[in-house]
Amino acid sequence: MITLLAIMSFLEGEKTQLNPEYFKKLIDTRLYAIKERKHQDGAIITFYCPECKHNNTIMKPLFFQSLTMDSFMHTVSSYKFETHNCVCGKKLDSNNIVIALYAHYFPDTRLDLQAEITAGSDFLAFYKMDLKGRREPLESIMDFRHMYETFGHVLSARECWKHMMKSVQETKNIQLYNVEKGYILIAMPGEKPYARVNMREIAGPDWPGESARVIKLKELEEETSDFNETYREWMPEYKNDIRSGRIDATVIIDVNALQEVLERTLNEEGMDFVIQDNNCYVVKKPFKAYLPIKEIVKEIAYRGKSFQEIIEEKVDIALNSIYSAENIYNTIKRDMPSYDISVNDDFLEITNPRSGLSEKISLYRPLKRGSIRQIVADLRENLSKSEEFRPLCKCGKDAFIIKSIEPASWLSGTKDSFNYLYEEKENAIVLYYISCGEHTRPIMKTDLAEWLVNRKDLDEAFKRELDSLRINVEAHAGAYDKDVIIGVLSNRACDIMIDPAFVKGLTVALDVDMGNKVIVYAPMKELVLIYREDATLENLNMAVMDLQNIAMKKDVNQTALDYIEVFDLDEAHGIFNIISLPDKPINENAEEIASVEAPAYDKTPVMDDAEIIIDSKPSTAVKNTEQSSMDRFEEKVKDDN
Repeated sequence: MITLLAIMSFLEGEKTQLNPEYFKKLIDTRLYAIKERKHQDGAIITFYCPECKHNNTIMKPLFFQSLTMDSFMHTVSSYKFETHNCVCGKKLDSNNIVIALYAHYFPDTRLDLQAEITAGSDFLAFYKMDLKGRREPLESIMDFRHMYETFGHVLSARECWKHMMKSVQETKNIQLYNVEKGYILIAMPGEKPYARVNMREIAGPDWPGESARVIKLKELEEETSDFNETYREWMPEYKNDIRSGRIDATVIIDVNALQEVLERTLNEEGMDFVIQDNNCYVVKKPFKAYLPIKEIVKEIAYRGKSFQEIIEEKVDIALNSIYSAENIYNTIKRDMPSYDISVNDDFLEITNPRSGLSEKISLYRPLKRGSIRQIVADLRENLSKSEEFRPLCKCGKDAFIIKSIEPASWLSGTKDSFNYLYEEKENAIVLYYISCGEHTRPIMKTDLAEWLVNRKDLDEAFKRELDSLRINVEAHAGAYDKDVIIGVLSNRACDIMIDPAFVKGLTVALDVDMGNKVIVYAPMKELVLIYREDATLENLNMAVMDLQNIAMKKDVNQTALDYIEVFDLDEAHGIFNIISLPDKPINENAEEIASVEAPAYDKTPVMDDAEIIIDSKPSTAVKNTEQSSMDRFEEKVKDDN
């Protein structure tokens, strides 16, 4: 018998008589560990503090590579105690332990095997405890039959098999043991007269009847399914005897008893399920997982595991399969919101409503890390063939591609700027945005990979929506000798340089004929000049001075840009509102005046200070007649008239 006297002794000759409260606390803690699934294999230790007279009860897990009676006893005898700090601050060690309990819980029979030792005792005491905390002392360490009779379960089917095989070799007699209710092991010599013995006769009163399934271990050689941890691995010394038939090793399983354990486990997991025709379906609509009871029976037999162990493995696999299917479904639904998605049996069907193309994917196939993203990418590629790129906001609404010009210095002044999608120009960059009218965000380079498009596709999408973009600017046309020069003001006046169709649209809105080719120059983001190639430098300088004088009176920023483009004018696009910008406040303390913007169709500008606004009503360039600013540009036109 194992003794733990050395580590359980009291200092200073403490009495060995323990307060009953110690036992009560021990039992309550163990019941808590079982019911809350803290440690089904666990140790509970109570320390006594000589300083403050406080008892400290702690829980620790027990770990078994393979649970047998030998491994259980070895773990108990070799358990290494750690120090514990009492609430008063005193460090307690093994000399302060008053009682320790080591336990294994049988979930199928709801019983707890306990080994207990108290301070001053030379021996372990064994108990059986139910979930009401009622304990029954056991006289000794149990053999397999005593264990089954007491707990309705042996600790290890594998350990039982080895004992039986050895007994058959030594005695040449039939060996029969119950592992748990509905689970019988039989080992007997393969030679006559045993070869003709009926299994029903051998099992006797333990025979399950019509629900019995009989499996011989040597039948593993004929199995097409791949089982891991079979008797070949955990009972290699007997594998040749089993294969050759020298020992007939047979398992009898009561399918009804197995189903009881399966149903209880699924109910504890809170899962909906259906069992019919010896098959179990775990359901979480619209998803389901298949648990073939026939395969579970084989795994129990060939792997030497309990009902509970194999069922928990299979239920975990089933739940993970459902969670994986949910993840696939939710990811595709989120990343492909404009596609029709439906669940058909074990497949998810994704349909492009615009082209009618569809594709099915298996919901329950094993997935590698990052593979869902690849699935989405493949679906987009396959279902959008020969289809124009149609941007979608993350909220699921159809969106527009927007462009905006910034100085080249924006790259060095913005954190992680190279992650943004932009086109480089001379002294400027063109940034790309996506907007549904309610949400606007810059497009990142990673978005192109996710959308399976390149910048050319975005440019084409931008051009398709030119007539849906509303542009608010203050614009003045002036005649300087023979040169007609247009001045444009707004916080993003330079954005008209994104496309020559905007420049043409502005000239149409102003009713000014600038010919087929113009130069557009933006010394600042907020100030733009449009003129013909033959304009004189003197006239340009005068126009710049006049426009700067106007800008100084207006509530606009001043951001250096120095960006110039030559445009061939063809078609006019864009919806232009020619507005009068507010004047600057009279002094610094004056109430800030909000910039004037024409309302967007959905009341939301593309960007916080954007002058290009989404409009859902495509139109050719139009002029807003509410222009009131009279300055030298207009005066020069009048003088010429």
